[in-house]
Amino acid sequence: MAKRKQMISGQRDLFEEDSELTALREKERRLDEQHQEMIKLPAKLEREKRDRESTMPPLAEIKDRYEINRFEQSLSRGQIENVLRTQRHSFMLMVLLVTATALMLGWAYRIMFL
Repeated sequence: MAKRKQMISGQRDLFEEDSELTALREKERRLDEQHQEMIKLPAKLEREKRDRESTMPPLAEIKDRYEINRFEQSLSRGQIENVLRTQRHSFMLMVLLVTATALMLGWAYRIMFL
């Protein structure tokens, strides 16, 4: 009976060691997989970078480019000159407004401290 108990406890030890060995092998396998993924990571990142650089822009940007191209082709030379003249006129008005504001602030500053 004592031999049988020793054999059963010995078998338990073997089963425990076998399960520990299996767990260690599984852990080693997972670590090897992670190591292989880490080795492949720089190439994967480079490939993703090239893919991003070579893909088409978003659809909204394509639509905007199409609209701008169509608009530029539909304008005549006179229309473009009119738009530029209007922009120059608006810029001159803005410069005059900023100058007038600066002069009024200077005048108000002089009045306050005299």
